Amino acid sequence: MFSVKRTFACLILTIALASGATGADRKISAASGTEQVAPVSRAMEYGLANGAGKFSLHGATVENVDDGRAIKITGKNWAEYEPATKLATRGGSISFWIKPLWTETDQSSRTILSLPWDDGRKGYLALSQGWWEPAGAGRLYFILNNRDYLHSSVPYRLVPGFWTHIAVTWQNGDKGSCRIYIDGEKVAQTDKPFLSNYRAAGPLIIGSDRGTAEKKGRGIEALVSGLTVAAGPLSGDEIWTRFQSDRKHSAAAEQKKWKWLHEGMKLPVHNRKNDAGTLIETRAIFDEDVLWATSRQATDTILSRIKRAGFNVYLPCVWHGKSAYFPSLVGGPDSRIKRRIDAGDDPLAYLIEKAHALGIEVHPWFTVVKRSTDGYPDYYSSGTPEAAFDVHNGEFRNFVKALMLDVVRRYDVDGVNLDYIRAMGVCTSASCRADYEKETGCEFWPDYALREVSGPARDRLQSWQDKAVSDIVFGFSQASKALKPGLIVSVDGHPQPKDAIRPLQGKDELLWANNGWIDVIFAMDYSERVDFETIDQVRRGLLDPNKLIVLFGNYDKRDTTVVGRPGKLVDNYAAYARLKWMGSGVAFYLYGQLSDDQVETLARGTFLNKALPAWRHTEGVQTGLW
Repeated sequence: MFSVKRTFACLILTIALASGATGADRKISAASGTEQVAPVSRAMEYGLANGAGKFSLHGATVENVDDGRAIKITGKNWAEYEPATKLATRGGSISFWIKPLWTETDQSSRTILSLPWDDGRKGYLALSQGWWEPAGAGRLYFILNNRDYLHSSVPYRLVPGFWTHIAVTWQNGDKGSCRIYIDGEKVAQTDKPFLSNYRAAGPLIIGSDRGTAEKKGRGIEALVSGLTVAAGPLSGDEIWTRFQSDRKHSAAAEQKKWKWLHEGMKLPVHNRKNDAGTLIETRAIFDEDVLWATSRQATDTILSRIKRAGFNVYLPCVWHGKSAYFPSLVGGPDSRIKRRIDAGDDPLAYLIEKAHALGIEVHPWFTVVKRSTDGYPDYYSSGTPEAAFDVHNGEFRNFVKALMLDVVRRYDVDGVNLDYIRAMGVCTSASCRADYEKETGCEFWPDYALREVSGPARDRLQSWQDKAVSDIVFGFSQASKALKPGLIVSVDGHPQPKDAIRPLQGKDELLWANNGWIDVIFAMDYSERVDFETIDQVRRGLLDPNKLIVLFGNYDKRDTTVVGRPGKLVDNYAAYARLKWMGSGVAFYLYGQLSDDQVETLARGTFLNKALPAWRHTEGVQTGLW
């Protein structure tokens, strides 16, 4: 039993979470907020009483499974649920458990939920394994309303034979969003302003696409239980509580979650060594905080800890969209280190000297397009994407390239890392519109209106964005390598497989890498379950697959709570990267969450033996079972 502490009505149909002893379904009464019980057979025959809505089967059956009950949906069968309070696009939540019955080799699209909206445009809601193929194959999609281009997705395939908890939430308004949670963890979020408030035009369809305008007979072969429908967005903590409340299912989900990691750890062990017998393996750690630059003592402590852990590459943030963490000749110094700089103590020079003495490379990290200040007004205007500088502003591009080149020219850096190297949205300012029309010969607003639709308009917008961002990447790479041959230029992002539809962000990591503009792509994946399938696809599109390094997260975040992950898990990530992508290396974000447990586990585990960064040592390297 639990109480509902929400300001909105929460209607629940629980199909299988009751214990076998009671053989009952649970629901929350919107009126009292207390839990009531009704036999499942009565619920199926008469619908749910007390205004909780109606439920009906259309060829689906109710099965006794795992000491509880679930709906079994196969073939062209489905079920329907119509809450007493209709779902609406203004806000809501849906959550449930699902156990796929199809085989692992079956890659078909599967529509889990669908519902029509009363918007007069044949808009619909859908939750599906795969959609809009072929681009959407292999992704879990939550489409809030296709007509408003409101959707979120994540590369994910449900694991047959295992229970998975899925939740989706949405909220309209200036800060509108839709989110996907898998096994209690948020895995995808789309933020987009929208004010629509349409009500459902029919019941929620379980196991069929018949609630959409794209009826193609896509259903599911699965067991479904614990369906929860709420008339407002549940928080991440509430979704986590619902996931954890079913201990039997959540225990099975935990086993499933690490299946990929356990299988990867069984791969043959192959290490790379140079002629001297030293391991060749890049081990990088990102540090987003300014702490490293505040004092020599802070620098010494950080370097000592990452050296102990076994890292050989340190990427300290030196520019976070506002001011520099070093005495820049281009951008102003950060107020937190200005006194140190004024005293003649250069934080970056000291860091590099000490790091090199310990055998650690230093790659200063710049958040290129991110804007964290109201300063530099010449580089953005009304219509520039939020918290971004204008990539279509030539003066800004020159500024940020000069900012980074200043570091290359004056410091003994080993590389430079470009983060936020993307447009961060489509600029709609007057200057951007004029630039677009000059570049393409087409009117901006008609093309902008079609930005979510594949076709010539979107292609023009893509090319326009690509040209601006690529100017920064190519211009900096060419100039920096002329100053310092051998400099490692890296970028951070979510690279897309070759021929995939890229977001309108102007980033094309595969092109940049294959053209030789960049040396490394840090593929950001902070989820517990790393999307190795997409990583493998991206690698296949690279002339040198080892240019891609997975950037793992060493922490968990649920709403505003952040905790470091167990040291053993972090060490397993490092081992997995070595086994699966030998020659690429491994990277972790974030130093601020690098616990003593993580440091010691890495030092005594996967990072026990000293290693040299792979990009420096390509001659005389041997691979073997050491």
